[in-house]
Amino acid sequence: MYVNGRLDEDMMRADLATLKNFAVHSIGRWLDSKLALRPRLKAFFRTLSPRHFRNGEWNTGGSCDNVIPLAGGSEVGEEESRDSVIAGTVNGTRIKLLDITAISQLRNEAHMSRYSIKAAEGVQDCLHWCLPGVPDTWNELLAAQI
Repeated sequence: MYVNGRLDEDMMRADLATLKNFAVHSIGRWLDSKLALRPRLKAFFRTLSPRHFRNGEWNTGGSCDNVIPLAGGSEVGEEESRDSVIAGTVNGTRIKLLDITAISQLRNEAHMSRYSIKAAEGVQDCLHWCLPGVPDTWNELLAAQI
């Protein structure tokens, strides 16, 4: 890993969580410094789309074949972001948080699952979303913040 243009051989940063934290905070600081030069420019940090695999991952028999809308409830019960690293990164900066994780978690039936054109036995797509659908809601959240 390179830090400030030089190879950093510090093994304290070797674990994945520390690396994510370091990378996200570095990008956030850099982006915020660039936003100061363009005051009308807006920047957003979108959180990750949730994974809805049950009983394994995509390649180990996991599935996401729920077909009942809002099976887990219809309200987001959190006040804070589920991703504290990203929330901490944008806190105190000009970068806005587009937190799509919790709202997307409500719609675990909206994945392509086993219903895609290229569906194969035992493989389900729990990463991509059906359209129109959940990504359209993300766009509406973004438009509201702009």
